[in-house]
Amino acid sequence: MMSDEGKPAVNRNVRTVLAIALCALMAVGLVACTPATPAANTPGTPQTGSTGTAVRIGVLPTEDSLPLWVAERDGLFTKAGLNVTITVFQSAQERDAALTAGAVDGFMGDLIAVSSLRAGGVPVKAVSIMLGSTAKEGRFGIAVKPGSKVTGLKGLAGVPVGTSSATIQEFVLDKLMMAAGVATESVKTEEVKKVPARFELLMSGKLAAAALPEPFLSLAAKTGAKIIADDTTGANISQTVLVFSEKYLGDATNASAVSKLLGVWDGAAATINAAPDTFRALLVDKARLPEPLKDSYAVNTYPNAQLPTQDEVTAVTDWMTAKGYLKTPVTYADVTWTAPAQ
Repeated sequence: MMSDEGKPAVNRNVRTVLAIALCALMAVGLVACTPATPAANTPGTPQTGSTGTAVRIGVLPTEDSLPLWVAERDGLFTKAGLNVTITVFQSAQERDAALTAGAVDGFMGDLIAVSSLRAGGVPVKAVSIMLGSTAKEGRFGIAVKPGSKVTGLKGLAGVPVGTSSATIQEFVLDKLMMAAGVATESVKTEEVKKVPARFELLMSGKLAAAALPEPFLSLAAKTGAKIIADDTTGANISQTVLVFSEKYLGDATNASAVSKLLGVWDGAAATINAAPDTFRALLVDKARLPEPLKDSYAVNTYPNAQLPTQDEVTAVTDWMTAKGYLKTPVTYADVTWTAPAQ
């Protein structure tokens, strides 16, 4: 079936699925269905009855934060003597602005965000990987539109792929294309910053291909698109990291609190890893997974707290420099933090 513009139209069933799913998915991209305000606790507001060192963390409603939500639900922070407030933001921009304004002490992000903030004069450091210690953890990938005859990345040489510049998604796209033997000059992109809009354009056939994070990638496959590459095999490409401001880390009490927080993370991660699928309902609730995925989405396993490697950081900063996104040099020591000896 063809649309007026000669593009393959999404069938009626898929349109219904998209209508149901897109609003839930908006929170994972760079736009929300509701006004741009936090979706959970007001930043900096302690939870009722909590005591201990205050730790305010900003997150997006994505799977990366599941161990934090488990720890919150099960009272693990309080048991560790921590007063942790988790604030859910609807976009990375809101999250970063909250950190810059001092409304949160840290956030879940990636190495591109850390490097960009440091180069822009906002001193932050990654204290641990939260997802992506191995290639199997977390997934970004490339999907082609429904009905596409493309079966591999070489088939996308010279074809614009929807992505967002200066993001982990563009980084993964470039690395996957390089690994597939596609020449740098043949990698073409089309700027679509908002992930939900990119997903919709792909499914309607208006994009030939798109770089997508989870859960958009799984939803695309569920509703007629085809995944032709992802970053779960080969070299480990992408990492989610927990980031804190240097000002917060510079206080000895706060530094001790972050060390305790990482210990709580390890405990929550171990609990999830013992039976991942039993935490799907919590993930559906907190990460707003769309209806088509609520019973089948594969829950990640999570790593123990650990710093990203120098090679992982260098891969990101070298790429950012080559693309012109990083004007000020950023070193491994600049972006990582080691807990002081107790």
